[in-house]
Amino acid sequence: MVSDALTKMLILQDRDMKLQQVEDALQTIPQERKAAEAKIASINAGIEAARQRIKELETKGKTIETEMASIEAQIVKYKNQQLQVKKNEEYQALIHEIDNAGQKISDLESDELEVLYELDEERKRFAESEAKSKEEIALEEKTIARLNEREEEVKGELDAAREAKEKADAALDNPSRSKYTQVARGLKFPVIVELSGSSCKGCHMKVSNAILSEVKAAKEITTCDNCGRILYYAD
Repeated sequence: MVSDALTKMLILQDRDMKLQQVEDALQTIPQERKAAEAKIASINAGIEAARQRIKELETKGKTIETEMASIEAQIVKYKNQQLQVKKNEEYQALIHEIDNAGQKISDLESDELEVLYELDEERKRFAESEAKSKEEIALEEKTIARLNEREEEVKGELDAAREAKEKADAALDNPSRSKYTQVARGLKFPVIVELSGSSCKGCHMKVSNAILSEVKAAKEITTCDNCGRILYYAD
């Protein structure tokens, strides 16, 4: 048998638990939104890093082209000088310089081919990853939009939950309210639980025979002698 006072306390607990659920949801939503925003930022950072890598390779390729053009210009200069020198040793020295310059160009051409190949591969990877990344971003943006909508809904639910709790609280007499507040302050919900057989459904411990008798009598508010929760006995 459950007394009228205890019935009202159970209603208050139900309203209290619903209010806590709404408040928890309202705290969780910003965290989930922040996680989605962080994921978007991470994806964008990855896209930018890949784009920067392509720019670096393009710059490297242009630098090689500029260096080759400079060496080629130097070769032309050496060849013009060959037409002007009269000593054989000077002529041979210029041939040596031309050969060295030619080797440098050959090495640079090899470097350029490697850069062009790497650049082509990077562009292919970027095209594939960018498309996938945009899809992932779109999903996260949808998640954020849903969270924003849910946040507005929960704010409305919060007002209703608070009002329901206030009504349930107002229905209690002062001793019942004081006892409920005292117990609820130190425990996690539920703080009012059924006595199953001789065991508390809150802590699952067996209560004393004295507590068992008091709960069954339902003449006053009785708490578990193990965990302190308010107990009731359902016929």
